[in-house]
Amino acid sequence: MDSSNPSSPSAIKILCFGDSLTAGFSRYGLLHFPYAEHLKAKLREAFPSTKIHIDVEGLSGAQVQGQYLGRLNRACLKAKDGSYDWIIIMGGTNDLGWGRKPEEVYEDLNANRQSMDLCSAVPYFAMEKAKQKLIWDDGLHLTKEGYEMMGFAIAAHLVELLNSSSDAKTE
Repeated sequence: MDSSNPSSPSAIKILCFGDSLTAGFSRYGLLHFPYAEHLKAKLREAFPSTKIHIDVEGLSGAQVQGQYLGRLNRACLKAKDGSYDWIIIMGGTNDLGWGRKPEEVYEDLNANRQSMDLCSAVPYFAMEKAKQKLIWDDGLHLTKEGYEMMGFAIAAHLVELLNSSSDAKTE
């Protein structure tokens, strides 16, 4: 446990699941920079005494509709030492590209789950052009710096959730 927070867990197992953005697809598939690496670094900072294990299941072109549930079940069955404490699901980009309505995708992704607005955490249109070029690779996928930004944003949200669940357990 983290000495600064006696109710923090001794270990956290996370599955980062989704499409090419989860895989860290960059430079037209020549390079991959999964945001999970940065997520893990930030979680280690927040919970230094906690063992952090993260698996990444990102598949380029994957769609939420018709694909995610089966893939997610298989990924969970492959989990080493039991199940995951947290599953971070990112998806919908490919569904939108194939004409699905955003509301349908959002509903599919958020049934009985916590959610986070990644668009506001990595706000493309609110950034200066120079920052956009630093963060975005091809208009859809990110650069190494972009995936770092994504990982840090997701980590901040997860730390908040973990701390609030720890607070609830100690009350």
